[in-house]
Amino acid sequence: MTTRTKAILSAIPIAILLVLIGFYYLFPEPTFTLLVKAERAAAGLEARRIRAAGLDFTYLEGGKGEPLVLLHGFGANKDHWTRMGNYLTPYFRVIAPDLTGFGESSPAPDGDYTIRTQVRRVNAFVRAMDMASFHLGGSSMGGHIAGVYAAAYPQQVKTLLLLAPGGVVSAQPSDMARRMMEGGSNPLLAETIADFRRTLDFVFYREPFLPRPIKKVLLRKALDHQALYAAIFEQIRESWHREPLEEVLRGLRMPTLVIWGVRDRVLHVSGAAVLASVMPNAEVVSMKGVGHLPMIERPLQTAEAYRNWLQNTQYTPF
Repeated sequence: MTTRTKAILSAIPIAILLVLIGFYYLFPEPTFTLLVKAERAAAGLEARRIRAAGLDFTYLEGGKGEPLVLLHGFGANKDHWTRMGNYLTPYFRVIAPDLTGFGESSPAPDGDYTIRTQVRRVNAFVRAMDMASFHLGGSSMGGHIAGVYAAAYPQQVKTLLLLAPGGVVSAQPSDMARRMMEGGSNPLLAETIADFRRTLDFVFYREPFLPRPIKKVLLRKALDHQALYAAIFEQIRESWHREPLEEVLRGLRMPTLVIWGVRDRVLHVSGAAVLASVMPNAEVVSMKGVGHLPMIERPLQTAEAYRNWLQNTQYTPF
């Protein structure tokens, strides 16, 4: 092999890297799509669609074992569960839908996004999936929906997983609550890249690495739905005060695990103790150095906490 040939061969990897970097910065949206698909594939999850109650639902599904339905939070989508799902698919058939009005699922034709209405839509989705019983989990808004669902359809839900659920009105005021009571803007709604950066700083204690081009893609997606999200948030707040989660779940004996980040600025961690005080079979895991989204910030630790809890409860699926 000549010196010239060696030089050409050694330059090829550098050239490929430069092409990939150029593609990444010039075409961030296709790159984002590829990264999302790659992360889903690594977790053993596939995107699928189903129609229920006149609405289209897009959802992730994968794994083996008993069904585990996971509901995302406000402004989020099914991919909030992908990283944690990587550690759950060996044990469960994981199903994570885009809730109505979010992600790739249909918006609500009647404009109703109250918690009770979303519960009825999740029930329609579950029936379309032909699931008689399943484990149920939810984060933030999705945790509120999951809790109300468990109380409304206790015969369907084997166990309940609540990650910093919304609707616990007797918890101490969070940073977000105080900020909004003082007339400040909603930190979960972003209009600029700077706003979006502050939103990420607000929901995470240690923000996962997100390159600037990817942040721009996420911001564009958020801006496309900004007016809808603002309207949904107001309906969610009304639902909180109409039916506080601690009252809905009071006395419910279903095995329940509550996971909450101690550094949560969106919903105060004191909500975990409130729920444990009204639910006879609820246990709490408080995560130090974690913000509002433990399944993203600490996916392995969150999945292990859930699996370990299940093994120590009266219900052991594996």
